[in-house]
Amino acid sequence: MKTESQTSGILLLTGTLLIYTIALVLVISSIALFTGAGISAWQLPVSFLIAGIICYSLNQPIIKTPLFFLRPVIASLVIIALCVAISLYFYDVSYDGQSYHQEAIYQLKNGWNPFREMLPESIKMAIYINHYSKGVELPQSALYSIIPYIEVSKATNFILWIATACILLSWLLTIQKLSRWKCILITLIAVGNPVVVTQLISTYVDGQLAIMLLCFLATVIWIVRNPSYANLLLLASVIIITSNIKFTGLVYIVLFSFFLLAWLVFTKRTLILRRVFLTSIISGLTAVLLVGFNPYYINTTQYKHPFYPLMGSEKVDIIGYNLPAGFEDQNGFMKFTRSIFGRTDNVMPGSDRKAALKMPFTFQKSEISNAAKVDTRVAGFGPLFSGILLLSFALLVMILLNKQGVKPDKNAYYILAVIVISVIVMPESWWARYIPQLWYFPVIILLLAELNNPLKYKYLNGLIYLLFIGSIAFSSLTFGWNFMMTKLVDYQLSRIKQTAQPVQVEWGSAQSNRIRFDENQIRYQEVKFNDDDPGLEFIIRSDSRFRVPANIANPPKSKIIQWAEKFQTVENQ
Repeated sequence: MKTESQTSGILLLTGTLLIYTIALVLVISSIALFTGAGISAWQLPVSFLIAGIICYSLNQPIIKTPLFFLRPVIASLVIIALCVAISLYFYDVSYDGQSYHQEAIYQLKNGWNPFREMLPESIKMAIYINHYSKGVELPQSALYSIIPYIEVSKATNFILWIATACILLSWLLTIQKLSRWKCILITLIAVGNPVVVTQLISTYVDGQLAIMLLCFLATVIWIVRNPSYANLLLLASVIIITSNIKFTGLVYIVLFSFFLLAWLVFTKRTLILRRVFLTSIISGLTAVLLVGFNPYYINTTQYKHPFYPLMGSEKVDIIGYNLPAGFEDQNGFMKFTRSIFGRTDNVMPGSDRKAALKMPFTFQKSEISNAAKVDTRVAGFGPLFSGILLLSFALLVMILLNKQGVKPDKNAYYILAVIVISVIVMPESWWARYIPQLWYFPVIILLLAELNNPLKYKYLNGLIYLLFIGSIAFSSLTFGWNFMMTKLVDYQLSRIKQTAQPVQVEWGSAQSNRIRFDENQIRYQEVKFNDDDPGLEFIIRSDSRFRVPANIANPPKSKIIQWAEKFQTVENQ
């Protein structure tokens, strides 16, 4: 037990230190933007140092000796280093990443101050860069200021992912009814949310939202057990980060916080209520008025709605460009149901292929590849999730009707209800990346079964575990797919960079591709091509294109490159 307690303490301190660091980067960089100083290389290391001092000061009951605290510090540094290395290896070949997320990171790193100025319309998708939340891009640009390669920015995805896993596992290890391996398995399933996994090696932000909502739930459990200042500051950090990931992040964190406070009132936990209420108010104001000055304050005062351009009198419709064919004229419930129980697919508007229903527990070959995509529109949690939901509901009914064993904590049902409500309030709940918290619904039911009467439900539990593992395996194929695309990008860049003259390019929507050219010292000249111009070649996984120079090198293609080209050809058909 002493070993489990020490391991739990190290994990909690490691996760806390990393979350503190990202939250402090947001606060410090926002203060810098207010003063006109902008994003700088010193902000991340200083934030880590301050986070370490605070974490050490507030966690003395866990730390006991300075040598003990050295372990989570070293673990945090190793995690950051590994996250950086992985991120540098893979290219972000996602649409949103290349079209405006990387552009926002680049502009912030190179002096743009969104608190004082708007980017001109000459910057592609400037409206979204100017007016969307920047809670992801600010820490990423701070890291980019230290390591001048745009792909390093993805490291914050992994950092928050691992930090949340540490905090969740630290709590599970304190539950005597669960073995260590069962704790690890449940943690991996929880953080294996397909929305998170498929976006780890991109600059999409929905994965960060998904993991921070899980972190909120894990933090609340720790606070109920121990409302220490360290855990309350962890809650404040989670609120600050989540509120500024994207607009729905603010909506969800307000909703989750409201139901937390309501629960504390109902259960008459007066001391915790006072502390959590004060923490929520202070961190909420910091999140909206300091870190979220742009977009929330600027959008409200200048464009009459905090969620401009998605809402308000001058809103821009983005759903019409993304609504799957077959979902037209369907109400929200029908679209949600058809997506959850549909065939995993990335059906686009106007496509000859329609969103189709399927039999749960079955899947086709095409669903496996679609499950690995970064923003799959229909059944985005993977082809096995409908089966997981059905079995989880059956398991929940069995738990409720069970007259033997230990009765599960009724508070777990409250959490399940909050998740359901948060899904209902989202108008476009058919898109998995808009409701990533739904993944945690069956995970909580599975945990309830383990704590209630695991032997009675062992066969049903085992089947659900297998389906979860299969679903995560399908989404994890995104790493193999991205590996092939990364090899193609490297090969293409190696060809281009050997030419002597400037390369004529047209960036299209993926203007951030010029950053790759700059990092590889490739000279270029921006032009406007006609579709019938000869000798044009698209940059891998984008609509950017260039004219192939006459003297371009064509080095021999390795087996991996040949395989990747065949895979891309099949995928594009």
